[in-house]
Amino acid sequence: MNLRLAALALSLMAAPAMAKPIVFPDRFDPIGTPVSSLKTSEGRMVHYTDTGEAGWRPTLFVGGAGTSGRAAELVAFLETLRRQLKVRIITVERNGLGDTAYDPSWTFADYTSEVRQVLGHLGIGTFALVAISGGGAYAGHIAAAMPERITSWHMLAAIAQAPADSAICSAPLSALEASLTEQTGAPRVFQAKPPEGMASKVRGFVDRAADEGAHAYFIAGQHGDTRGVVREYRRFCDAPAPVKAFPAPAYFTYGEADSIVPPAQGEFWASKVAGKVTFRRYPGEGHDVQYRHWDQVLLDVAGYGDQTLVCEKGRARLLPGVVQIADLPRGTTAGVCAWTAKEASHAAK
Repeated sequence: MNLRLAALALSLMAAPAMAKPIVFPDRFDPIGTPVSSLKTSEGRMVHYTDTGEAGWRPTLFVGGAGTSGRAAELVAFLETLRRQLKVRIITVERNGLGDTAYDPSWTFADYTSEVRQVLGHLGIGTFALVAISGGGAYAGHIAAAMPERITSWHMLAAIAQAPADSAICSAPLSALEASLTEQTGAPRVFQAKPPEGMASKVRGFVDRAADEGAHAYFIAGQHGDTRGVVREYRRFCDAPAPVKAFPAPAYFTYGEADSIVPPAQGEFWASKVAGKVTFRRYPGEGHDVQYRHWDQVLLDVAGYGDQTLVCEKGRARLLPGVVQIADLPRGTTAGVCAWTAKEASHAAK
């Protein structure tokens, strides 16, 4: 009898622990924001994306030069924070990019009209306006056309106007087209440069950027057609949007070492704002500020613009007030601690 009890005890000890019950989902996980379409009153087919959370803070996102309606996925590395702050992102695709057909007569005014119609279709009244890099020129026209609907205006390394003597303004269109062939014809090659910056901080960023390029220049069968992006760059030579006394709070984020869109471009936009202006400058940083400080932008959009997000001793926290990076204590860095984590520096390896 004792032997039987001993054998039973041994068998119970050897049995695997009871597994936790599987919780089966009642809905599918998102695998990307879908592209939707809308026929405008002018008869054009416009394409847009919308993360779609009812009751969240609507935010119009205007991506950089040559990007499609899915450009907002380039900032999805902070999706958890976006959802925590309840920020809803809408994009409206521009002429000749992604799914949107090229129209040589298309203008800034057409983009403004398309944005207005997409927002109306979605039932959105007021919204935050966010633009990065080349999207700044378009955002300026939105700010000029409907300032009363914008709750806050956010520009990150965002252009106002290209210098008249720059290559994109002075070169013949054929030369400009040739210079952009790699961007449109080989997105992976183009997006792989430079290897530092975001590529070394966010795992998979270069791959996602290459996917965005492929979507912008190939998804509708364009085969790397450069017309849309060439006209986009040339449009930056036009006069800046006639923004006057913009009334809402405005936030400008620029890198002091940015040779592509220097802080002077942000100073131009700031001079058009009658409301409160928060100008964040980042010493030693270049054009990557448009992604590197996306965490602070999400906070600004969500109403935390009077605070500064920092990483201090391995812990992220909000400091009261707008603290310029040059004034931070030694060892304290901007943004979430993921930017300075050791694994971040090896993410792309």
